[in-house]
Amino acid sequence: DMARDGIDYLVLSGNKLYAPFGAGAIIGRGDWLGAGTPYLAGGGAVHRGRPDTASWAAGPARHEAGSPNLMGVAALGKAAEVLSALDPEPWQRHEETLRSYLEAGLRSLPGIHVHRIFGEETEAVGIVNFSVAGYDAGLVAAYLSAEHGVGLRDGKFCAHPLLNRLGLPSGSLRASFGLGSRLDDAGRLLAGVEALLREGLRLDYLIECGRWVLAQESRPFPDWAPVMPGTAGAAPAQA
Repeated sequence: DMARDGIDYLVLSGNKLYAPFGAGAIIGRGDWLGAGTPYLAGGGAVHRGRPDTASWAAGPARHEAGSPNLMGVAALGKAAEVLSALDPEPWQRHEETLRSYLEAGLRSLPGIHVHRIFGEETEAVGIVNFSVAGYDAGLVAAYLSAEHGVGLRDGKFCAHPLLNRLGLPSGSLRASFGLGSRLDDAGRLLAGVEALLREGLRLDYLIECGRWVLAQESRPFPDWAPVMPGTAGAAPAQA
């Protein structure tokens, strides 16, 4: 299929496919990969090593030094199988419904700026990016997590030049929807933002290790979650 469609290389990331353990893949022609400089130098990628030079392995091993991520590969394969069996049209409608609902709700609120660099005619995925006037993006994310049980990504999303150009020095907020997301989840996010605009912060927050966290953490953490700066989103929301 790749050769037919004129694709030289295909790269995918497991964390975009609901797969745990951080695995990803690069797929390409064997002769091209075999002629390339090894991505990592180490055990398994070396055919023969000498003090001043080395000859490298052929095939995928050339770019996969060290112990392979077997759990990650198995999880990635299973995730791909599950997603491939789904009908894409209902999936797309589900994400579009959530995205449209949240985006319309945010646009109706004062002081909320929804960021979108492409026109409305461009097909969008289940992501809404926005900022709240007068609030650092990281503070809003910590507030929504601690006081409303909503988890958002905040920052510059590995797109620093773009966020700087948009005039967002602290970054922005990103709500992402997927197969497990519900309309109630989007509604709870909207209610949290409305409460912030209406009442402000109910709890005190401070910056530790570059991240906004609760000044006094009183929520019960599960045994597996370390109580340390930056883990504020790991615990249940405060009642």
